[in-house]
Amino acid sequence: MPSRLMGVAVFGEGLLAGIAVLWIWLRGLPVEVGDPLVALGVGLTAATVMSLANYGLLRMAPPVGPVRAIRRLYVEKFRPLFAAVTPVEILVVSLAAGIGEELLFRGAVQAEFGLVVASVCFGLAHIGGRVWFVFGLWVVVMGLGLGGLTVVTGGLGASIVAHVVYDAAAITYIHREAAIACARRP
Repeated sequence: MPSRLMGVAVFGEGLLAGIAVLWIWLRGLPVEVGDPLVALGVGLTAATVMSLANYGLLRMAPPVGPVRAIRRLYVEKFRPLFAAVTPVEILVVSLAAGIGEELLFRGAVQAEFGLVVASVCFGLAHIGGRVWFVFGLWVVVMGLGLGGLTVVTGGLGASIVAHVVYDAAAITYIHREAAIACARRP
């Protein structure tokens, strides 16, 4: 039986993908996937760089205000959300987000309005209140990177691969940290 998290992810991201496909079709936007081997190689490399940047932010960056805010968000919101996920849920949520969000933000918004607008919209879509503002700025930076992949490779393939792999790595990391934190409790 699918979990509620998987259901929400598949429904929500499927809705984004549907909007994106309709937008792309109605506007006749020139959306390409790009060379599959290039997309895989560049996407995996980018996901590694993004994951290392995220890890550095969470574990090694000086605890200044914005860094503390993101760390608090991970502990208070993301750990409980992903504490009990299974490998299948990680895969499904990551695939849904990577495909749905890349189709919308890079395939439709970026194709229509450019890299900066798409990246800002991507960041805004990840803000769920005041506590999330700094996280939204971090997502804008990630969006610039994902959008850059689309430009450099000439298609969505690399950004989709990078997004899916990055999300899977991030959720796995959060899940692992939640398990460690739970094991430390008396």
